[in-house]
Amino acid sequence: MFWKRNRREDNYTSLEGIVSNSSHHNQANWKTEEPQAHIKDVERRMSQVIPEARRYPEPKGQLLEKAMSKRPISVRIWRALSFLRREDIRFAVKVGIGAVLYAALSFIPSTRPFYTHWRGEWGLLSYMLVCSMTIGASNTTGFQRFLGTCFGALLAVVVWIISEDNPVALALFGWVVSIGCFYIILGKGKGPMGRFILLTYNLSALYAYSLSVRDDDDDDDEGGINPAIWEIVIHRVVAVMTGCLWGLIVTRLIWPISARKKLKNGTSLLWLRMGLIWKRDPLTILLEDRSRSSYMDIRESIELQRFLTHLEALRDSAIHEFDLRGPFPEDLWKKILEGTGRMLGAFHAMNVVILKDVKASPGEAQILSYTKLERTQLSSRISHLFSGECRLITFCNGG
Repeated sequence: MFWKRNRREDNYTSLEGIVSNSSHHNQANWKTEEPQAHIKDVERRMSQVIPEARRYPEPKGQLLEKAMSKRPISVRIWRALSFLRREDIRFAVKVGIGAVLYAALSFIPSTRPFYTHWRGEWGLLSYMLVCSMTIGASNTTGFQRFLGTCFGALLAVVVWIISEDNPVALALFGWVVSIGCFYIILGKGKGPMGRFILLTYNLSALYAYSLSVRDDDDDDDEGGINPAIWEIVIHRVVAVMTGCLWGLIVTRLIWPISARKKLKNGTSLLWLRMGLIWKRDPLTILLEDRSRSSYMDIRESIELQRFLTHLEALRDSAIHEFDLRGPFPEDLWKKILEGTGRMLGAFHAMNVVILKDVKASPGEAQILSYTKLERTQLSSRISHLFSGECRLITFCNGG
């Protein structure tokens, strides 16, 4: 409405007049006033211009129950199921649902022989190991475990043919394979692949040896006392491949958790936290005793570093996520996280330097008191820059 717009404009004009008149009045006496008095005058005028937010009391106890009883049944159901919004609860529920559906084949009489013949229990174990919190982590572990299973099965076949079911030779080859697997896990940093190579080799070779010495039931489908190593490894590979594919399907379709989205939100949260730290004005610690530990303590610094490590793990997972918007900008996010790490290191270094001597000399105290307004504005602007970067990351399409 035009009259409402005109009234708002009149209010803004009168408000600007109040601020400008007061600022012109104080400008003449700027050089004669003390800095502390000028700061108090600015704070007083800001309190007059910006009204305080209205706060409503939150209902508790019987008032809350009475208020909820008047809500629709859909709102009450939504409030009762609010625990499902937690990602760890969702992850546990969807993994449990997938395991129940996969294992249901072993309880149906018509599908039980098929489940037993193709070693469905191995597939169920692979499914439980493949499922991760994010889609990218599941893709990474699923691919590495499948490759590890194929390579371990090939090693088992070669070792079984060479050793001719000799236990001493099997033990020697097992030691050599374990050394190579430990190198892949520790040296190359590919834990899932190394573990599944060793697991598949042990399950195939030792299972075949246990059949040959009559330590297991008669498995006619795998050779019995004359084990068919090829059938054993094929069953193993097919079961693992089925479990990995089922894990990827469940992770992708049921409550998917994207590592890209978690990385963007986590980085925004970290930068917002860093902006709030800057807003505390680090040099205030030299003037006020009550804020000796209010800038950034060691526990907060450790928490921020741990969170940055978590973000780097999310970046590694996000690389393996498929998205129609295109590949994940790995180099860009690597630079962003490296810059964030350097800023956190500077935060910690500045805190250490300040804490070396927290008592300011009289001259330093006068300088800090005189520049309080400028330092407050600088801290607010740096905090504002962090907040702006948070919004930029949130609406970024490349991540």
